[in-house]
Amino acid sequence: MSRVSIITGGTSGIGKAIVNKIISESQDQDDRVFVIYGHNDELASRLVEELPDQSRGKIELIKANLSEYASIEKIKEHIRSAADHVDWLVLNTGIGSYKHFDEYTPELWDTIMRTNVGVPVFIVKELKDMISDNGSILFMGSHAGQATYSSSLAYSASKAAVMFAARSMVKLFDDRGIRINTVAPGFIETRWQDNRSEESYERINKKIALHRFGEPEEVASLCYEILTNGYLNGGVYDIHGGYDYF
Repeated sequence: MSRVSIITGGTSGIGKAIVNKIISESQDQDDRVFVIYGHNDELASRLVEELPDQSRGKIELIKANLSEYASIEKIKEHIRSAADHVDWLVLNTGIGSYKHFDEYTPELWDTIMRTNVGVPVFIVKELKDMISDNGSILFMGSHAGQATYSSSLAYSASKAAVMFAARSMVKLFDDRGIRINTVAPGFIETRWQDNRSEESYERINKKIALHRFGEPEEVASLCYEILTNGYLNGGVYDIHGGYDYF
């Protein structure tokens, strides 16, 4: 039976690497991968263009504002009109803000919490009846949700919340064998690092046992292992190169 996957935030960084990994491992020409993205049409087009010709037909792009609850209905309607089931659901969207505590506003706090916790959780709620028995749901957490990062307070709090939300959902799906897990990356080479200074890189690398940032493809490989392994359930899987192991 063909596999249907959904990846939110799938046009750059870790999300794009997950899409590419799923496509590269696909063995059925009827496999479908729905990629939900927020606003950057250029990145979305580039994702498809960079795929092998024979794989481009497996991708379907859905443009939706993943910071708004109202977009969930649009996503649900699109998926229901194009597929009769979902095997893998990857909730990868995340935003942050390096604000000083005094600079936070209720609006900024709510936007980060809604994007990183609320919308992913409610996407699961609205699509749960479509998820196949023995399917897999994967949330993107962060090591920042396990350690304290005062420079990214709302982001850290939101990632801690989504990891606990995922674990709390496990019992809700146990009668159908649906597995729910979370990946918690550390510092990964994505566009988030574009403005990072050399001094910052050196300081952080001294705290990482492997002395480097991770690559999106390394996170994607872990995600694929979790999605395919039938006995992983309710876990939070770190991938941070040995951060703070000194």
